[in-house]
Amino acid sequence: MNCAHDIGGRLPDDTSRIVLDAVALPTGVLESHDSGEPGRLFAKSGLLVRAGTAVELTVTTPGVTIGWGSPGPEGTTIRVPACPSANGWLAFAGGYTVTEPACVALTVRTGGREQRAEVSVGVRC
Repeated sequence: MNCAHDIGGRLPDDTSRIVLDAVALPTGVLESHDSGEPGRLFAKSGLLVRAGTAVELTVTTPGVTIGWGSPGPEGTTIRVPACPSANGWLAFAGGYTVTEPACVALTVRTGGREQRAEVSVGVRC
């Protein structure tokens, strides 16, 4: 991912949880819609990353891909470089592509630390 894909960060609010003090993930159930690809659903959800923090997100749920940017890469692992921002947080457009509603398991890595997190896509975890 490229720092130029930042669409203007904002402080995380009560609709997200902060993981490893580096990335904010949604706490509610994301709505999934037809992606335009047969058998694939897309749930739009921006990614908030703390400025100056390099983050890697890896999805571990089979059949799920993630992607953020304008356009950004899509795959099972996304890396965000340590981008500067006067806002303190960066925001990237994108989301989750699934074959069916799922509790999406992610591994978040930053600064030599790692934590598992879950995102509800079409169904509550």
